[in-house]
Amino acid sequence: MPETPTLWTELRRFTAARVALGRAGNGLPTTAHLDFQEAHARARDAVHSALDADALEAALAPLGLPALRVASQAEDRRSYLLRPDLGRRLREEDRTRLAAAAAPGAFLFVVADGLCARGVLAQAPAVLQRAVPLLRRA
Repeated sequence: MPETPTLWTELRRFTAARVALGRAGNGLPTTAHLDFQEAHARARDAVHSALDADALEAALAPLGLPALRVASQAEDRRSYLLRPDLGRRLREEDRTRLAAAAAPGAFLFVVADGLCARGVLAQAPAVLQRAVPLLRRA
């Protein structure tokens, strides 16, 4: 029997959000359930992946910018997930190093892995390759 169009099914055309997935008894249809499980597994993999800082530095090397690696107060990924506030604070020794490296009129790009290290490797080089030449001309 064809599904009766509703506002919710119409909304699906405009969003990737999980709305109007249907029902199978009191649960989701198998396809929707399996899609969710796959998305959840991919998200977990992304969150627990480590940033390849060497690869990132190599990708950014053509820009000729110095790179300074710093770390947050979160000791590891688990600590970061349990205490995201620690992930927003630099270790004291890294704050000191950054302050010593600061120059008047300089700009600083912060590239951090946050919740998706693969996203950083995929996006940061392209963003900086476009932004840095514009800033140098300004």
